[in-house]
Amino acid sequence: MRLKLAWALAALPFATTANAANIYMACYYQDDATGAHPITRLFTLKGDAIADSYPTWSYEGIKDWEAQFATKPDEVRGTSDYTDKNIIGQFAKFAEARGDSHSSCVVTTMKPHALAWFQMLSAKSWFKLDVSRIADWRPDSRAGVVAVTDWSGNAIEGATADGAEGKADTSIERSEAIDGKPSRHKMTNAEADAKYAADMAEYSKQLAEREKQVEDYKRAQNDLERIKQEQKLQVERAAAEYQRQLEAHAQTVRNQQLEYQKELARPKDVPNAVYRGFWGPDCATARLTATQGAGTSSTTRFREVTTSPDSRGCIAQGWWWNLAGEGTATRQ
Repeated sequence: MRLKLAWALAALPFATTANAANIYMACYYQDDATGAHPITRLFTLKGDAIADSYPTWSYEGIKDWEAQFATKPDEVRGTSDYTDKNIIGQFAKFAEARGDSHSSCVVTTMKPHALAWFQMLSAKSWFKLDVSRIADWRPDSRAGVVAVTDWSGNAIEGATADGAEGKADTSIERSEAIDGKPSRHKMTNAEADAKYAADMAEYSKQLAEREKQVEDYKRAQNDLERIKQEQKLQVERAAAEYQRQLEAHAQTVRNQQLEYQKELARPKDVPNAVYRGFWGPDCATARLTATQGAGTSSTTRFREVTTSPDSRGCIAQGWWWNLAGEGTATRQ
């Protein structure tokens, strides 16, 4: 019983480390002389290795960013240089010491994303990715590195420059050795390929679900926009109809007022009076035309009711009659 208990206590630190949430990072810089971009190996780090009291750079913060933006299988998050203690700052100093600039690091919580990102950069010949020049670079123990792999996903020994982290953790199970100490089982290439295939399958499943969520969101946004547009058109049509009704009512009122004015202005006991209009380039000329134009005489009379000026001239309307009582005599 004591042996079993001792074994459980001895195995606890290993299990805790194995189950901890990790992040994956790589760094590169631009060679100012050749335009090439030397790149490091792929580092596996502790989940809070670059947090430095910034929640956005913790494992959960990076995970939240990926949930919103990492919709493609090769998308990773670019980092910022805010400390010289973690891997980002250490690499920036390393690049500066070599006389090079534009150092950059990327991070992800999904190893398949990192490998796919590397493949994407490798396919761009103009980027001139150099995988050998700084392949041996390692940060010190402050970086929180727990494992190193090449860009095929194979583990490499030597996680840090000072060796404080020990060898990369590539075990998938532990068995008890003859001396009672736990030993690590090294994955074969076939096992590593199978694990990678399983990880990619799970990743593809999660990616498909995320893409479906994005499509559902876009569809909902489109439906909302369509409904808003339909409602806007309905409001505009209702407003136009209401304006039309107002104008029709106003015209009816104007017509009624005009009829009232016409009857009020009608000359009494003049049966030959007619209501008509006379045109002129201006309203004064239109009035003169009514009494002094063609077909008028000295006994022609005109009682104006309304005038309608516009850009083409003016129409004077009113009652027109002849005092002789037999129509109008042509003016000589």
